[in-house]
Amino acid sequence: MSLPWEYCATVCILICAVGYAFSRQRAKAPLPPGPARLPILGNALNVPLESQWLKFTEWARIYGEIFSLSVLGHPILVLNSANAIEELFEKRSTLYSDRPHIPLAGEMVGFSSIPALEHYGSRHKKGRKLIINTISSHNQTGIHRIQLNKASLLLSRLISSPNDFRLHSRWFVAAIVFQITHGQQIENFDHVFVKLAEQVNEDFSHVTRPGSFLVDTIPILQYLPSWIPGMGFKTLAKVYRERFLRMCHEPYASVKEQVAKGTAPPSLAARLIEKNSNPTPEEEWFYKTTVMQFYAGGADTTVSSLETFYLIMSLYPEIQKKAQAELDRVVEPGCLPDFGDRANLPYLDAVLKEIYRWNPTVPAAVPHRVTQDDVYNGFHIPAGATVIANTWAVLHDPLLYPDPFRVNPERYLKHEDGLNPDPRRFAFGYGRRVCPGKVLAEDTVFTLVACVLATLDISKAVGSDGLPIEPDVQYTGGTISHPGPFQCTIKPRSAESAHLIQSVAMHVDFMD
Repeated sequence: MSLPWEYCATVCILICAVGYAFSRQRAKAPLPPGPARLPILGNALNVPLESQWLKFTEWARIYGEIFSLSVLGHPILVLNSANAIEELFEKRSTLYSDRPHIPLAGEMVGFSSIPALEHYGSRHKKGRKLIINTISSHNQTGIHRIQLNKASLLLSRLISSPNDFRLHSRWFVAAIVFQITHGQQIENFDHVFVKLAEQVNEDFSHVTRPGSFLVDTIPILQYLPSWIPGMGFKTLAKVYRERFLRMCHEPYASVKEQVAKGTAPPSLAARLIEKNSNPTPEEEWFYKTTVMQFYAGGADTTVSSLETFYLIMSLYPEIQKKAQAELDRVVEPGCLPDFGDRANLPYLDAVLKEIYRWNPTVPAAVPHRVTQDDVYNGFHIPAGATVIANTWAVLHDPLLYPDPFRVNPERYLKHEDGLNPDPRRFAFGYGRRVCPGKVLAEDTVFTLVACVLATLDISKAVGSDGLPIEPDVQYTGGTISHPGPFQCTIKPRSAESAHLIQSVAMHVDFMD
């Protein structure tokens, strides 16, 4: 059976276009070095779809701090050193702050509407400003109260069902974020908005992995009929888009209804609705997507950091004991840690730094796009190229972090070769694309880590044979990376700790 002539013509045009783009790229030498390429396909077959940062780090040992790839004629540059990232993404941020065109995640699903993925411009700047102002210093007192209240409830849940520590971590983050953004009180993880947001986060991680979908390299594929073999991504996009739109519309509509009734608790969405009672459709869509960014852009990464905390404490009991000893010296007896104690907890701060460094939540930062031709160290960087910062490589560079695969908080406190750099410089993105919710994420992680260590002991789980179960240190390979399944034992440090947990949980005003 012969194929329709329209399909054959389209395929011929695509092949010619890719060949032309490939020949133009060749003429733009010298690009940075990189692995050998196949004609037309380039490196399409040797870039892994999972845990790309590990392969990038392997290639960096061969080709240096910056190397280039080509996928069907499209140039991709990978930065593997702090110097290269700082020079391009920080010092030359006017050229490197755009996002690449990602047809599936962006247009087909809709993620290009949120500040994290939209192109650099006035709308992106406005969205970032709105997020930053929401969590700025004049609002921090109220936000800190929310975080500490949720931490008090979290501790009670941890001693009631310690095996569910990962689920409790997700509830903790969701409860904080939804109260800030929508005034919603999230009593459990089964809340409809939380379950929807979690699914959207999984969708985001799936569709933003570079190279995962051919349509991201050949955008015209999105316009081909769905019945053609290989068009399964269109069905996927439809399902993901429906969830994305629900996440944007439904929580916002709930707040809008409360505002109309005069019953809306304080929240970002309520302030936006009250401030502009008759917005244009474009303005309201901007409000919805920016509010949605709070959860989509920060909740999953924060949860990953909290999961890494439990894993580290299971593996390094000596670190746990040192952090607990510091908390015991600083925190007033009979109280939980609060933000007033933070400046007097240098060892705990060093532990937090290692949580962000040891296994970063976004090991290969969300890609940037260079908007005009540039030159770095004698290498040509063509306009329109995708540029990826390999955060994993930087945070495991033995020149910056000796013995990088070992968790060692002392590396930030004392070291014969000088203090190691603060990994938070790299863990939250770069330049004009640095995470606008960075302060909120850091404060949330501090709250949980400090309160848990002050009252609870974390250790390896014990098997039926009475022997400790060694955690398997494996991380997922998507855009946002999480520890694989592991177990641990969580118990109150003492009878006094158990009483404190029960006491503070009883006195928390859930509606505060």
